[in-house]
Amino acid sequence: MAIESASSLHRPIKIWTDSLSSLMAILNPKSHHSIVREIQTLLLSHKHILLRWLKAHVGYLGNECADQLAKEAITNGDPFLLPKPLSYLKAEIKSAALRIWQDNWDNGETGRSTHDIVPRVSNKPVGWNREEIMFVTGHGPFPSCLLRFNLLTHDNCSCGEK
Repeated sequence: MAIESASSLHRPIKIWTDSLSSLMAILNPKSHHSIVREIQTLLLSHKHILLRWLKAHVGYLGNECADQLAKEAITNGDPFLLPKPLSYLKAEIKSAALRIWQDNWDNGETGRSTHDIVPRVSNKPVGWNREEIMFVTGHGPFPSCLLRFNLLTHDNCSCGEK
């Protein structure tokens, strides 16, 4: 909004912000965010507008006032809402999926012996090889081998299947 207002003026203008992440996004030529691209276009066509960074919460009167107005806008339900970036939406979806998965894992009826060993779900590999997984879960050829050596009376897996 400040850049749009300043674009009609034909004298040097400095716009100060304490949002370093916003400035870094504007400096990124590969940004795909529509608002960032719009700001980049405005700045390219209005060379007299300069963006500058200042440290937050150190007593700059104008900055403190801007922070207060921003807080009031959020708490009073101002209709000016910015769209969420794609990275935020991806993180929210991932978080929701992990919560659902964890709930299903905690309340499921199968895999209880594995749940005792690995109670938290994760999309990161556990770093176990196939043999370690078979041994820990009790799934695999072990009951058959143990039956051959008369160490078990059956060759059923821990899940009840052969």
